Amino acid sequence: MIFHRSILAAQLLTLLILLPLGMKSYAQGNEPIQPDASGPLEGFAEASWGMSYELLREKFLSLATDPSVDEEIEILYEKKDSLLLIKRNGIQYLYRFYKTPEIVKDARPKTKSPNPEMDPAIESQTEYRENGILFSVGVLFNFVESERILEKLEMKYGKPKKQALDDKKIGGAAVWELVDRREDPPRGGYILMWREPYKKNPYTRRVDYFSLTIRNMIAKEYKEFFSVQETKTLRDLIR
Repeated sequence: MIFHRSILAAQLLTLLILLPLGMKSYAQGNEPIQPDASGPLEGFAEASWGMSYELLREKFLSLATDPSVDEEIEILYEKKDSLLLIKRNGIQYLYRFYKTPEIVKDARPKTKSPNPEMDPAIESQTEYRENGILFSVGVLFNFVESERILEKLEMKYGKPKKQALDDKKIGGAAVWELVDRREDPPRGGYILMWREPYKKNPYTRRVDYFSLTIRNMIAKEYKEFFSVQETKTLRDLIR
């Protein structure tokens, strides 16, 4: 399975458009893992938002080789600081990572002692993420009637905050916001349940989980990225 940059760009664009608005669990049988429903969404199963690519990869390698773990775990695909595709008890989990684009990093003010591991939620921060950090997990499975998935998610998280449907009310997505806004900045995340037309009915084969804090960082850096690109183009034109 090959993942192209265009797919990642589309995922980030969807994240930025649709979302203007302590956990540990294990898979049982062929049921997808779901995060703990209590409180804000601060990660997914063993992985917390902002966890590094290397650390999470090592965690899965350890679980896969641990004889005391009664699960089938396999790394199907990996792209350093970008993607980890894990097959766990027949269900696929796509872990997505983000790091600051080089063009943005190069354009920022240089400090004497840069610390790329600082909190990305701080607006005035000029540091950058040099290594990939976890910002999203996609759960991939065979087609299931959307209403069945919706019912399970509603039992766990309540009614979705928003539903976006196509003209035929078959395709689209339901969005849950699991955020603690009493803190500054707010912490938590979002869940997107995708609906796809199949046999003229809505079916689901993917649910995505996103970090709010890192989503905001990505939005800020993408705005900065396009600003840098425009500045660079204008500079090239007047040379």
